[in-house]
Amino acid sequence: MYKNFEKIFIPSKILSYGYIPSEEECYRFWDEYGMMEHIKDHSRMVAKIALNISVKLKEKYLFVDENLVYVTGLLHDIAKTYTIKNGGYHSQLGAVWMLDRTKNYAIAHGIMHHVFWPGPIDLKKYWLPLIIVYSDKRVNHDMIVSLEERQSYILKRYGKTYERMQRILYSFKQAREIEETLTKIIGGDLDACIINSRGMVS
Repeated sequence: MYKNFEKIFIPSKILSYGYIPSEEECYRFWDEYGMMEHIKDHSRMVAKIALNISVKLKEKYLFVDENLVYVTGLLHDIAKTYTIKNGGYHSQLGAVWMLDRTKNYAIAHGIMHHVFWPGPIDLKKYWLPLIIVYSDKRVNHDMIVSLEERQSYILKRYGKTYERMQRILYSFKQAREIEETLTKIIGGDLDACIINSRGMVS
C-alpha cells in the first residue's frame, strides 16, 4: 500500500489535507507510542522553529499553513523511540502510522522526508517537508545549534559506514541550500527568527 510513498514529490500547496490533529492530540500520540521524554523535548523545539519560519514566510506572501507545519514538527519523530528499541527507519514508519491515524498525506509526506529530501529545493512547492528538514537539523536534542554542530553530532552517532556518512553529508548540503533560500526570502534575520523560538509559547 505504501510501497512507493517515499518517491512521491507532492507540492505542499495542492496536497489534499486530511485530518489535522490538535496540539493536545499530538501529545496523546506521543504517549500512545511511548515517546521518550528527550525526544518530546526535541520535537517541541523543532515544531517551534518550524512555526516561526512559517510565520516569516507568510509575511513574504508565500502560501504556508502554519498549523500544518507545527503539527508535523511535533510528530516528525513519532516512531523514533520504537525504532531505537526495535530497528527500522523512523521516518518511514512514522509516516505510515500518522497516515493511518490522520489520513493526512501532507503530514505523512513531511514526516517521511524529514531526514533526507529526495526532490528539488523548491520552497514555494515543497514548503512543508523542507521547513521540517531544516528545523530538525537546527536542533540537537532540545538545543538550537548551527548546521555544522548538528552535522558533527549526527556523523559521530550515525555515520558508522561510508554509505551512511555520505548520505548524512548530502542531507546537510541540502540543509545549507534550504538555509540559503530561506535567508534570501526572509532576509538576514533568519537566525534571529530561529533563536526567538526558545521563548515561543506554543
